[in-house]
Amino acid sequence: MRHYRTTFFTVSLLFFFLLAATFATEGPKLSGANESHTWKKALQDIGFTVFPEAQTLPVLNVPGLDSKYINIKDFSGSYVLLNFWATWCPPCKAEMPSMETFYKTFKDKKLTIFAISTGEKPDTVKAFIKANPHSFPIGLDVSGQLGAIFASRGIPTTYIINPEGKAIAGTIGGRDWMDKKTVEAFAILLSSNRTN
Repeated sequence: MRHYRTTFFTVSLLFFFLLAATFATEGPKLSGANESHTWKKALQDIGFTVFPEAQTLPVLNVPGLDSKYINIKDFSGSYVLLNFWATWCPPCKAEMPSMETFYKTFKDKKLTIFAISTGEKPDTVKAFIKANPHSFPIGLDVSGQLGAIFASRGIPTTYIINPEGKAIAGTIGGRDWMDKKTVEAFAILLSSNRTN
């Protein structure tokens, strides 16, 4: 068990440093021959950092609101917006209603949302969701360890996970998920023939 924890921690740290390096420098804007990758440009235009290579995720297996565990692999075959948030975070709360509408708009088009509350007690999150109902899956990172790895620069932090379970892009900060450009960018992503 100790070996597993050490391995998980090491892999998580490597993943964190790789993502931190990617977020620290804005990737080059696409031009010339790369313009054919319109989904990348569309995501960049709405503030996402598109990773040069799709990134393999460490194990993500967290309890849901009903205490049943949710694994990122449960969503295999679909795109996933992996969102890290908290009930005390104003931008997180502000984006939740549009995120719910976005989820309902795209859930039948192979795109889902998995929102992980980080560093909060289950009862706090359950009370928030009861007062502000959402139908997309909510995970609980009670210890805050995942948040420290995936959202070290602030919340909300959102990653786009491809159908193969790899991170292809990320962004920090809240947004109106039903903004016209955002909806169009994800429609382009879903209709594309991705190469990563």
